[in-house]
Amino acid sequence: MARPARKEEPKLWQEFKRQSIQAAVVRLMCREGLDSVTMERVAQEVGIAKGTVYLHYRDKQELLDSVKESSLEPLTARIDQILSGNAPAPKKLEAYALRYLTYFDENRDLFRILLYEREVMRTHGSRYRHDRYRKLLNGVTKVIDDGIAEGVFRPTESRKVAAMFVDAVVAMVNQRLLADESAPVEDDARLIADLLLHGLAAEGAEPKTRSRK
Repeated sequence: MARPARKEEPKLWQEFKRQSIQAAVVRLMCREGLDSVTMERVAQEVGIAKGTVYLHYRDKQELLDSVKESSLEPLTARIDQILSGNAPAPKKLEAYALRYLTYFDENRDLFRILLYEREVMRTHGSRYRHDRYRKLLNGVTKVIDDGIAEGVFRPTESRKVAAMFVDAVVAMVNQRLLADESAPVEDDARLIADLLLHGLAAEGAEPKTRSRK
């Protein structure tokens, strides 16, 4: 039994070093801004040789991409749970918006840097080709299709509406990151959901009253 454990040690050690490098990038960005992130500065922050950083990441852009993906993994996992849960379709969409906006609010400094200061390094439409975006789009499309099947939503082009919803949430995140002060995250999530659901409501359907806390 000892041999498999020894085989796993190098892999675990490599993953630990990658996580240490990513954590160093986050500290540097939040403390000194994006310009402070160089392969040499990251190596100094971790306490390793610069060549070790290059063993894990080809260049600064790949390193920042990795940090962004790791930072978004908890959000992606929670959104998956929401979309695949048993709540009614309208509640799923509102919960999606609330969780998305809340997560970016909780990590405001990090994502302001990753999403805005890096804009010059990325093409504008790159996120639409990303697997994460397609996964979100597929999940929201299924929720809307389910709502149509249940009679909660009227028949519509679900994938196009899903794209509108996903992009509306991202647009609200952008506004919140750029603003010095923002409305309560619950209000903005409710605004997105209410605007979309008003247009999706089946003819004759009575909207449910939601308590405002």
